[in-house]
Amino acid sequence: MSYQFSPQAFGLVEPEDDRPIELPHASRAERNVPRASTAHCTVNSVLGNGAGTRFQSESLLEYRHKLIWSVLDDLADMREQARFRYGPGKSQEVIFDFYLTLKDGTRIACDVKPEVRLKSGRHLSKLQEVAWWVREYDFADEVRLLTEADIDPVELFNAKVLSAVRNSDPTADAAAMAVVNRLEGVRSLLDLTSEIGLQARGRNALLRLIRNGILRTLGDVRIKPEALLRRVEKGRGCVSEPPSLKP
Repeated sequence: MSYQFSPQAFGLVEPEDDRPIELPHASRAERNVPRASTAHCTVNSVLGNGAGTRFQSESLLEYRHKLIWSVLDDLADMREQARFRYGPGKSQEVIFDFYLTLKDGTRIACDVKPEVRLKSGRHLSKLQEVAWWVREYDFADEVRLLTEADIDPVELFNAKVLSAVRNSDPTADAAAMAVVNRLEGVRSLLDLTSEIGLQARGRNALLRLIRNGILRTLGDVRIKPEALLRRVEKGRGCVSEPPSLKP
C-alpha cells in the first residue's frame, strides 16, 4: 500500500510567490565535530531565519541548547565551535561549544556538559581558570556552563515549533500583522488564525510574530492552538526584517 504525501496535511504550505530556493549558509565552526561517535550522537542542523545557517553539534544536549537560543528575539548572532587561545602568550586553547552575541552587545561563551561529567570537579576548576582569561583578553562578557538541568521542557517544545517557521511569507505575514495591530487583550492562537483566513500560512505567520517578539504567550506555556497570545508593546521586532544569525 502506498500513500501520497500531502504537505498541506502537515501544515507545510509553501508561500505563494516565485522566490528562488536559497541554500543555508555554511557553518562558521572553527573546528569540525566528528561525524560519528560510539558514545553520543552528533547533530547537523540548520538554524536561524530565512535560509538559515548550518550548525554542528557534538551532542543532542548541545543541539537542544542551540535550538532554544536560536529562536530568542534578543539574539543577534550565534556561532559554534568558537576557538579561544589563553594563558601567557596565548599558548593554551579551548573550544567553546557556541558563542552568542545579544542585541544589547552582550557576548556569552557557552560550554555544554552533562552533569555526570562535572562530578569530579576537574572541569569546573579548568573552566574557572578559562573564564578569568576570557575577561582578561576581552573575548566575552560572560562564560556560561550549560547542562541538562538548564533545559526547560516548555522552552524546548516551543523552540522546536518556532524553528520550523523561519522562512517568511510576505502575504501571510502582512495579513497576520494587520490582525495583530487590532488585537486588544488576549486571544488564542486558533482564534487569530481563523481571523487571518489563510489556514496554516496564517498560523505560521503568527508563530513568526511570537519568534520576533511581537506576540507573546500568556504565561510560560506550550505554543498550541489553545495558547493565549498578547501583543508586546510596539517597536519590538519587525516582520519584514527579523533577527538573523549572521552568515
